[in-house]
Amino acid sequence: MASVLEQIRKLDEQKKQLLDTARKEAIATAEAAIKTLNELGFSYRLTQTDAHVRTGGRRSGIRQDVLNTIKGSAGMSRSQLLDHFNARGDKKLEQSLSNALSALKRNGSITVDGGSYKSS
Repeated sequence: MASVLEQIRKLDEQKKQLLDTARKEAIATAEAAIKTLNELGFSYRLTQTDAHVRTGGRRSGIRQDVLNTIKGSAGMSRSQLLDHFNARGDKKLEQSLSNALSALKRNGSITVDGGSYKSS
């Protein structure tokens, strides 16, 4: 007869296999949905990260992300930036973008011309 410890190990392995199968099925569903969206003219992609999601605190890199986005364009309005970063309705992200724009404008990295942010 198997010991309790052996039974627990077998259950852990079974759990791992079930989670892996569920993950693969979910990814396949997500990839199919993204493919459909892309066929409709949108530009979505599925990414994976092993990083833990941070709650609160400063998101490092948002300022550089905004600057890189502006540099890669002929100029972008605040509205276009909100759309680019999928920030509409996410008040925290909208505020982060506004703060980044203000800081970049203040330090001379970007300029504003007729409502369009451009790289200096």
